[in-house]
Amino acid sequence: MLRECLNHWLRRYGEPFQAGAQGYRGLFFQPPGSLLRWLFSPEALGELPRPLWAVAVAPTVSLPDATVLTWRGASYRVLSSLEFRFDATPVYRLMLIAPVA
Repeated sequence: MLRECLNHWLRRYGEPFQAGAQGYRGLFFQPPGSLLRWLFSPEALGELPRPLWAVAVAPTVSLPDATVLTWRGASYRVLSSLEFRFDATPVYRLMLIAPVA
């Protein structure tokens, strides 16, 4: 049920983005500091390019780290990807992205 709701939100509210020739939809937001501190050491966090964005996508979207995607006419690189599950069922994937320098 939760996965169905997320897929509905992605279709309705998700913004389009592209990786290679493939198009996707995702919910983009500024990642909270607690998430960043959980994923990165203070030293690594200080070296990350800004601005950082997080994007929630369907669990079927699997873009490896360092994949370049285009969103709102700008290029971003996937820094990290996390899959969230309910029991053994994938519900959504969260990717942390940063602008390509």
